[in-house]
Amino acid sequence: MICSKSRFISIAALFLLAYPWKSAEALSREKPDTVTFIQITDTHYSNLTGYHPVFVRERIWFSRSAGLLSGFLKTVPEKHDADFIVVTGDNIDFYEAETTTGSMLGTQIEQYSEFIGNNGIPIYLVLGNHDLTSYRVTSDSNTTNNQLKAGKARSIWMRNFDCFREGTYYSRTFKVDTVDFRLIFLDNSYYATQEVSDGVMQFVMDPYQLLWLNNELQASPDDVELIFMHMPLPFAKASDKDIPVEQLSEYTSKSKYYTLLNVLDSNKAYARIIFAGHRHFNSINNYTLRDGGTITQVMTGALSYDPGAWRIVKLTADKVIISYPGNPEAEYVIPTGKRP
Repeated sequence: MICSKSRFISIAALFLLAYPWKSAEALSREKPDTVTFIQITDTHYSNLTGYHPVFVRERIWFSRSAGLLSGFLKTVPEKHDADFIVVTGDNIDFYEAETTTGSMLGTQIEQYSEFIGNNGIPIYLVLGNHDLTSYRVTSDSNTTNNQLKAGKARSIWMRNFDCFREGTYYSRTFKVDTVDFRLIFLDNSYYATQEVSDGVMQFVMDPYQLLWLNNELQASPDDVELIFMHMPLPFAKASDKDIPVEQLSEYTSKSKYYTLLNVLDSNKAYARIIFAGHRHFNSINNYTLRDGGTITQVMTGALSYDPGAWRIVKLTADKVIISYPGNPEAEYVIPTGKRP
């Protein structure tokens, strides 16, 4: 298991004997002609037992999210012969919240680890804003939230999930036939408050992560990069039929700081596809880079609202095939041919 609690390793090993899934490392060694994964996002797992009734009333919708996630895990990956799953953030609905006694309780991360840790299929995670958020009750009918304990929350994610053992952003490589795919998992879970906003994007990423990303994108001139993150790049609204194409520089030029936009726009289209969530709807957007290359951003709806909010992605030597949400039929195909 790629992303389970260390104490579940022996149990996971038993499940891997019972299920036909292989580890990512085994897949890479075998050099298959196709690797298939499923993207889901915004699962918003929650257990509201013991929390303040005002908070429970506000978040009661997500009490059904565990059932939706369980239903997905039990059926969809095996039916479509998936090699692994990627969850692009908002894994849980909250890090901690006020209880009936007025104290703060944060056990959602540990519960989520146990919930998904015994499903037999490798799962990669990225963090979303809800994964770091604390909620307080301010009146009889309202709550307020912040990310002031984001550092503590991240440390708990790192202790409980093996994919975060070296930090909350990381990469993995797969060889599919003769082509190397580099999967890059970013942490853009921190909301851009008014004090630190760049004026363009909803999120803030620290400069060290951006330097790391730049290094990952330049690590090889031949691999194909897929980026996974929670909050998407800014985008134009899609029409009913056409996928919009925008100049990334339109956004880069408006930013006050060196951001993810600058890193992407300066890397010769090494990053081919971004998979994101957060907005709870399905969309595909294309961005043109200053060198003429293109980045495609794929957004998927929230599994916590829609049991059909999943996409199948197939990696082959000559193309990446992205399905319609909840449907194995291809919606979009991106060639992996040699870059200009």
